[in-house]
Amino acid sequence: MTLLVPVSAILLGTVFLGERLETFEFGGMILVMTSLIIIDGRLFRR
Repeated sequence: MTLLVPVSAILLGTVFLGERLETFEFGGMILVMTSLIIIDGRLFRR
C-alpha cells in the first residue's frame, strides 16, 4: 500500500488543486502499477 501513496497524492492534487499531469507522471504511475502486479504474482500463477 505504501507504493500507492505518491500515485494517490498526484491524482488528488490534480482533482482538487487543478494541477496538470505531465507525461513522466503518467509513466511513473504505470511503472508503479506494473511493479505491484508483478510483486503480487497472481497474474503469472498457473
